[in-house]
Amino acid sequence: MYITSQVLVFVGLVIDLVGRCFKHKKQILFFNVTASLFYVSSYVFLQSWLGAIANGLNLIRNIWYMRLDEKECNQASYILPACLITCLFAISLGIFWKNALDLVLLLSMLLVTIGFSFKNVFVVRWTIIANSIVWGIYNFSIAGYVNFACDMIGLTIALVSIIYYHYMPHKMKENKVEKTHK
Repeated sequence: MYITSQVLVFVGLVIDLVGRCFKHKKQILFFNVTASLFYVSSYVFLQSWLGAIANGLNLIRNIWYMRLDEKECNQASYILPACLITCLFAISLGIFWKNALDLVLLLSMLLVTIGFSFKNVFVVRWTIIANSIVWGIYNFSIAGYVNFACDMIGLTIALVSIIYYHYMPHKMKENKVEKTHK
């Protein structure tokens, strides 16, 4: 079961990491949805029911957010799915509670639910970084070491994406302005 779990999370990781490299939120969410299918399976094999539920709810939320983005809905439209997903996870937390470590998953759920509701990809990327740290703590604690490594690789890719898509274009624009003023 453990090895199967690690293989599934690795496949999910590859899909998720490819998605984190893209420029647009829609692409990031699409790959995250696909990866979540593998993540859910991985946590089922680890018998970490809250991890499986959290990823299942992430999958549902991200599909819902993709639909809202396609319809170009306003920010208020994200309140219902955010509240519903958070409430469902809070109920699951009450049912499957094992220890205080489970609160890490609640933090993750809140971070991503709020962060992914923004249309600004820069905010989404910082959300991914914060979420990778939170999941890294959780996965290390439950001995999901491949999962932990995946979280750290995901964090690195998100940082590189911020530099590539947000910092470098800004720096290049500054350099262009400096050259035109000389």
